[in-house]
Amino acid sequence: MTNYTEIVKAKFLSAVDKYSMFKNTDSVVVGFSGGADSVCLLHILKSFEKELSYNVSAAHLNHGIRGDEANRDECFCRSFCETNDVVFNVKSIDCISLAKEHNETVEECGRRERYAFFKSLCSDNTQKIATAHNANDNAETVIFNLCRGTALKGISGIPPVRDNIIRPLILCSREEIEGYCSENNLSFVTDSTNLSDEYTRNNIRHNVLPNLEKINSSYLGKITEFSEYASDLSSYMTDTAHKCLSEASLEEGIYNTDYLLSLHKTLCFECIVIAFSRYSDKSITRQKLEEIYSLLSRKGRLQIYADVYCEVLKNRFRFFKHSDNVDNKIFIDLNNGSDYSFNGYSVKINSYNNNLKNVNKKVLDNLIDCDKIKGNIYISSRTSGDEFTFYDRKVTKSLKKLFNEIGVPIEKREKLPVLCDDDGVVWVFGVGTNSRCRISEAATNIIMVTGEE
Repeated sequence: MTNYTEIVKAKFLSAVDKYSMFKNTDSVVVGFSGGADSVCLLHILKSFEKELSYNVSAAHLNHGIRGDEANRDECFCRSFCETNDVVFNVKSIDCISLAKEHNETVEECGRRERYAFFKSLCSDNTQKIATAHNANDNAETVIFNLCRGTALKGISGIPPVRDNIIRPLILCSREEIEGYCSENNLSFVTDSTNLSDEYTRNNIRHNVLPNLEKINSSYLGKITEFSEYASDLSSYMTDTAHKCLSEASLEEGIYNTDYLLSLHKTLCFECIVIAFSRYSDKSITRQKLEEIYSLLSRKGRLQIYADVYCEVLKNRFRFFKHSDNVDNKIFIDLNNGSDYSFNGYSVKINSYNNNLKNVNKKVLDNLIDCDKIKGNIYISSRTSGDEFTFYDRKVTKSLKKLFNEIGVPIEKREKLPVLCDDDGVVWVFGVGTNSRCRISEAATNIIMVTGEE
């Protein structure tokens, strides 16, 4: 007859030892949902409390999603902790509203809020957060990531230890955990959402894993071994790529393309992923990696996401972020010359009283006839429909097209200072004065505008 209690205890101690889970640990906060996995975890952690020298407490987050069922879970967890002499911490949130507020799925919001709550109960890394992820969860994660598309990190599964988060049941199967609960007369609650195949993970749990067991009854152990190997390989690749990026670095965030192309393609991909991670927490698809790799051997610019780009110019490769978080309008007073700061640029406006004869062309291009200004005058970023007319060529272009033609980098286009009045563009940083407001020999009320980055 199978003794699940001894099996779970042995695998618990094996994981604890293998991954040094309780090294320099004073206390453990258990993520406690009330399900079989977390009940087993809390019970076994409590039973080893004196032997392994830590204090156990529990943390339960009521997501406010399942109404009476969620309140039932909270009451069960509170009662269980009272019975087993465990400090109980609880927090209630409106997960659906928070998900909308943060523009994320309910599942993503729940996970973020859950870990934020757990971490709030820890003052330093001597206090660990224990979650009840098991071997089945790990297998589901590996399969889910494979189906969605992933790299080595994705098939590494659930890390047994990450920062101060530990998973002491990661080597145990769900069957063994439920057997432990049964043998120790531990009741638990069941989340009704886990019974539906509506969610991808549940579909894998109910349909894919049982079929894998028919192929090989030891499939969980094999997937665990595979994910551990992938994790070790991923760590090695990441460490090596960090060293290579350091060697390739020309200056902060800019890398030598010749050096990157001298690397094995797989290692180069890893370097690209790490460089990109400094600009976004999203992942790069294999297709985008191929496109970026191709870009390294030529020159050009590629959009990765709405606000993130990469660029290769003269054997220099970089990522950069295009941000819409720029300053609003800054209204100016033409009667008082002054310096203005706008999106990291300096714009200086002074009255101009010098003789216009033999004036330097650069100065002339930046002189404005104030009598031609209509209404308010202000500094802003370019907006859709803004146009500029060259005085000498009488050619009119949109600022979008103009910036593209003169090679203004994409990340600067929404930040570049543009002087406007109620009729439109007056002056553009790096370009000069619009023909409409250009001075004539008869002009008497003149200002000179200069800009510096």
